[in-house]
Amino acid sequence: MDIMGEVAKPDARIDGNGVLVSAAVITVIALPLTVVTLLQAPGIPVDGGLVAWLSVVSVLLHAAGFLSRWTPVVAFVAGSALMLVFAFTTIPGYSSAAMLPSCVAYLLLVWKMASDGGTRRSFGALAVGVTGAGLITTVDALRQDGPEPLMLLVEGGALVAGIVAAWALGALSRLRRLAAAERAEERIRLALAEERNRIGRDLHDIVAHSLSVMIAQAEAARLTAGTPGSDGELERVAETGRSAMQGLRGMLGVLGNPESQPLEPVQGIDGVPALVARARSAEHTIALAVRGEPRPLAPDAGLAAYRMTQEALTNAIRHLTAPLSIEVDVEWREREVAVTVTDDGGQGTDPHTGAPRGGTGLIGMAERVERAGGTLEIRRSVGWRVHAVLPIEASS
Repeated sequence: MDIMGEVAKPDARIDGNGVLVSAAVITVIALPLTVVTLLQAPGIPVDGGLVAWLSVVSVLLHAAGFLSRWTPVVAFVAGSALMLVFAFTTIPGYSSAAMLPSCVAYLLLVWKMASDGGTRRSFGALAVGVTGAGLITTVDALRQDGPEPLMLLVEGGALVAGIVAAWALGALSRLRRLAAAERAEERIRLALAEERNRIGRDLHDIVAHSLSVMIAQAEAARLTAGTPGSDGELERVAETGRSAMQGLRGMLGVLGNPESQPLEPVQGIDGVPALVARARSAEHTIALAVRGEPRPLAPDAGLAAYRMTQEALTNAIRHLTAPLSIEVDVEWREREVAVTVTDDGGQGTDPHTGAPRGGTGLIGMAERVERAGGTLEIRRSVGWRVHAVLPIEASS
């Protein structure tokens, strides 16, 4: 599961559902008004065949509004062709058929093109819409019983204003979505940088602690060794360890992460039982199950398992209302270990903190597991399920 991709990607489903709702509202309101307008047109009664024909074209235009949810370009081309049919259809005693209420659905197509398309596609839709408005006004002006010049001016201005307004709202929606995507990507970049710094500190702890132990053991062996040759060899081991530690400290200092705290062993998967024990309380029931035979894990894999469990427990306890039941399952397999943290959802989301979502905590979790060569899966139903699979270190 790509946690980082899910966080960065703007939720297009919101805009898509909004298009469907808008198309439905326009259809419910405008289509009946179109039929009534045709049946009650002033002057000469409209022929029944013409009413049926324009009703079919109106239905197709509304259908294009729904289609724009999935294929905006196809819907816009189809809608523009239908608007041409309206433009060249004259209703006796009425203005152009392009002024029927159902033609409002075309504005949704223009909005969708400006909202979803690139700059070229967006301005293309604007040009087509404005040209169509001019064409409708021109056809009306060439009619023998066409409206007065002032009415033509009002008609043309209203058509152009509607097209431009729909396009501007769509362009604004696109700009807002792009800005939201940029903010999300920036948050991810910062979260990844922070997590990598944290991983660097953990790496320092792992390597430096091991080197400290090596130096101490070498020094002790040198003091107890009896032969001059072994004394020299052990001195070189100790000196190599000191040099490596100094180089590691210098490298982390260049990266802006100097280590000044005393060295302590970092937690691995062996620390999960203690972590679970500390997290238990009267309101949080946490059960731990360990299956299979524990075997050595690479330091980064053990640390990833510990941090993943820690983050999952923290999210559940912090964001869900007690009483809460959590299960931590560690399954040792032949070549991998699977760590799963599942909660029952408690009494629902804590109103003060909100439900845990795909934020920086999950990004950091995914980053650690991926760098350790494992996979991470996060699912939510009633509660949350966080499942990580990490490789077991091959025995030499």
